[in-house]
Amino acid sequence: MNEKIERLARTIVADFFLYNQDKIDRGLLNDTFFELLGSELEDSVKFFEEHGGKGNLTVFWDTLFNRLMQREAKLIEGGAA
Repeated sequence: MNEKIERLARTIVADFFLYNQDKIDRGLLNDTFFELLGSELEDSVKFFEEHGGKGNLTVFWDTLFNRLMQREAKLIEGGAA
């Protein structure tokens, strides 16, 4: 996969987590992730597409999914911080 696209996805997902951590945690714990963060997700996807990721959304979603699974594992272990 194109390294530039992967880097773009990682950067956008990192920003998504930085600015939405509390909502992400609440959404993961209460199984309301998409309800709480639908608008923010749409913005992130739009930004990804506008900056070269169009046609490569799988990279974005894979990056987001992997980061969410890591966060959920920490929450389950009681390591939310």
